[in-house]
Amino acid sequence: MEPAFTADDFGTGHRRGDLGRRPARRRRRATGYLLVAVLAFVLGLGVGYARGYFSSGALGDKVTVVVPVGATLSGIADELQAKGVVKHARAFVIRAESDGYSTKFKPGTYTFRKNQPYPQVVALLVKGAHAPTVKVSIPEGTTLKQASVLVSDDVKNISAADYVAVAKDDPPPFDLQGYKSGTTLEGMLFPATYEVYVTEKARPFVKSQLAAFQDNFAKVDVSRARKANLTAYDVVIIASMIDREARVPVERPMVAAVIWNRLHAGMLLQIDATIQYALGKTKPVLTYDDLKIDSPYNTYRHKGLPPTPISNPGLAALQAAAAPANVNYLYYVARNDGTGRHYFSKDYSQFLADEAKAKANGQ
Repeated sequence: MEPAFTADDFGTGHRRGDLGRRPARRRRRATGYLLVAVLAFVLGLGVGYARGYFSSGALGDKVTVVVPVGATLSGIADELQAKGVVKHARAFVIRAESDGYSTKFKPGTYTFRKNQPYPQVVALLVKGAHAPTVKVSIPEGTTLKQASVLVSDDVKNISAADYVAVAKDDPPPFDLQGYKSGTTLEGMLFPATYEVYVTEKARPFVKSQLAAFQDNFAKVDVSRARKANLTAYDVVIIASMIDREARVPVERPMVAAVIWNRLHAGMLLQIDATIQYALGKTKPVLTYDDLKIDSPYNTYRHKGLPPTPISNPGLAALQAAAAPANVNYLYYVARNDGTGRHYFSKDYSQFLADEAKAKANGQ
């Protein structure tokens, strides 16, 4: 019996299961090609539009553009547009992405010209710019409070409050014999000239001071101090008083000797600088009432060393504190003659005579 239909009825060589599949496949394939072509055309128009946006216009004035760490391409483009370097941020993004620069721009502070050609802009951003730096000078014997003002004046991103918060209220871990971790870093904020980025924050700055302290304290021979039952932190405390009391470098070891000798004799130190620290200000002349201030830093009332350093001493003061002059002085008084020097003596009667002489010098 012959079949009801033959192969020729549907095209020679096709099986019944192939009915309608081939034309559908062709349509889908053609649609796909069309979408790809349209997409390529649109992208081409976008890139072409972006490229055209940088092809004309005269150069303008110089402008500064800051690219912070972690900035996105769109964020950079927005800043370039805001400063007039490019006309349209989106156009810059499209072209930069097309050229493969999406993640290649480096942070820094750049100097561009308004309407600067695209190739020059991206070349600078890829090369990177060195962030500008500032120098901060902190003199020997500067207190934490004084240092906070100096740092905040020079580094815009560090306020005096931020500096104090890190150095006093929430200090980074620090190891020094006799120092109680977590307490004020007064004394270890090494005085020096620091060159830092203008974007520097308080904690990194304080850490750089601590590193400088460690480098310098490694040069201090503390063997005599250890024999005298003084810790490394005690040496820093003594040095902090020396840098506040001694105005002439040659007198540092002698001021250190007076402090050591008084400690050994069980005498009150009676250091004026500790009173000024307790008062929170420097006074040229202390009054009798000042000497009665209720403070652990009042060495006219409390024997021994103050609880912490009263300034941040330099290397010379640290070395003098660890190895004082071999003299038996117990007293000193400022000469008051404009030299910044002191009269030193070993007995109270001579001290009184020196005090009278100093008073006469000031008249």
